[in-house]
Amino acid sequence: MILPRRIFDLSQPVFNNCPQYPDVNPRPASVRLLYTEAVQGVNKEIVEISTHTGTHCDAPFHFLSEGPTIDEITLDKYVAPAVIADLRHKTLGSSIEVDDVRDLQVEGGDVVLLNTGWGHKRANTEEFLTKYVFLDEAAAEYLAQRDIAGVGIDAVSLGAYYDKAKSGSAHKSLLNAGKFIVEELYFPDEVMDGKKRLFVAFPVKLRGCGAAWTRATLWDA
Repeated sequence: MILPRRIFDLSQPVFNNCPQYPDVNPRPASVRLLYTEAVQGVNKEIVEISTHTGTHCDAPFHFLSEGPTIDEITLDKYVAPAVIADLRHKTLGSSIEVDDVRDLQVEGGDVVLLNTGWGHKRANTEEFLTKYVFLDEAAAEYLAQRDIAGVGIDAVSLGAYYDKAKSGSAHKSLLNAGKFIVEELYFPDEVMDGKKRLFVAFPVKLRGCGAAWTRATLWDA
């Protein structure tokens, strides 16, 4: 059996009032003690969060009512060699365009991970929550036509915050093409060495849902 030499954690932590996509009527993430060891003999927590809080995978059902839900997608879809696009130079609120991803050395079955640097900014601030770098419609369509497994990004969403139409179109292009989407990743500086690693991000098996939380990782062979 060959085990990975090192596993890099690409996931953001979930905690009480942690940052999450700023919906029209936001409901804060809640993580609190339900039982305590001192009284009940065990520590047990109760968690109330959106399926899109923290690092998570989107399923087609999120935007397509007839599309597969997260539990209907086979786990092999979430294992793929990863190509990381270094987009940390992109300016506040700008879009990732076709020219930003055209020259990526992508092979069949790879996952394209978009490192905008936003994972290092994570906080309940206007900048992080609403002015992130996003994937524009043309670039999403370009990637959807490539022989890739999926696309991941370190922002709270793959699509633009300020324009709901643009947000939906980027997601739909990829999901319609059978590509998975992972959002709110975190990229340690060590993985930006140009080395191709194995991406593994199994979502929690939530029946009938359009997304689920995942522990996203990169494995060194």
